[in-house]
Amino acid sequence: MTILLRADLTAERYGYGGDNEHNLVRNRLLRARSLALQGDREAHHSLLIFVRTLVQQAVPDPYHPPRWFAELCESLLADGYQLTWDNWSEFDSLLSDSSNYPIYRIMPTDSGPVPLAGEISALERDLDLRGYTLAIEPYRQAVINFGQHQYEVTNMALRTALEALVMELATDHANFGGQGNQGQGGAAINHLIDTGALKKRDGGHMLQGLWQMIQTNGPHPGRSSADEARMRMQLVTATARFLLNHFPV
Repeated sequence: MTILLRADLTAERYGYGGDNEHNLVRNRLLRARSLALQGDREAHHSLLIFVRTLVQQAVPDPYHPPRWFAELCESLLADGYQLTWDNWSEFDSLLSDSSNYPIYRIMPTDSGPVPLAGEISALERDLDLRGYTLAIEPYRQAVINFGQHQYEVTNMALRTALEALVMELATDHANFGGQGNQGQGGAAINHLIDTGALKKRDGGHMLQGLWQMIQTNGPHPGRSSADEARMRMQLVTATARFLLNHFPV
C-alpha cells in the first residue's frame, strides 16, 4: 500500500481493490495499465513511479538481483524505457543514513514519447482496408511475439510483413511481374525505384536501407535484444505507413 500511495494509485478511478491486500494492489495496477493503454498520461506516469519505487525497495544490489529483475528490465526496454542506477559512491555523502543503496532511474530510450500502440493499430487498419492479407498476418504475428518477448521471431515476422507489402505495392502501382514468392522483396523495391514509382530521394534510399538492415544475415545477426526489436518495430511500422500514404488507393 505504501508504494501505491507514493505512485498516486489510490484514487477512486483506479478501483476499490479486492478482498485482500494482494488483490487490491493487483486490481489497481491492472486498472492503471488499462487507462495507460488508452492514452492516460497520468496513469502511465504513476505506473513508472510504482516500478521505480518497487525496485528501489526490493533490489538493494543490481549486480546480484532477484531472478525477476532481468525480465523486468527487458520488459521496460520493449516499452521504450531503460532502468538505470547510479553508483553508490556518488551518493553516499548525500544520504543521511549512510546507506549503500543505489539510486534507480527509468529513462526513455526514444527521443520523445512515441505512441507505438496507436501507430500499430493505424497500420493494421490501413492494411485491412487495402486487403493486404499477406502483409497483415505476419505483422500481427510480429506484434504478438514482441509482446511475448520473442524478439528473434518478431524480427523475422517484420521482415516477412515488409516484403509482402512492397511486393503488393509494386504489383498494384508499378506492374511488378513477380510471382508472389518469398525472396523477391529486394527485387520489388528495386522495381519501384527503377520505374520511378518511388523516387530515390523520396523514400527509395530509406526503403533500401531498411530492407538491408532487417535481413537475417545483415548487421544484426544473432540473438536480438528488446531494444533492437522495438527499434525495428518502429522503423517497419513508420515505413509501412509512409508507403501506404505514398501509394494511395
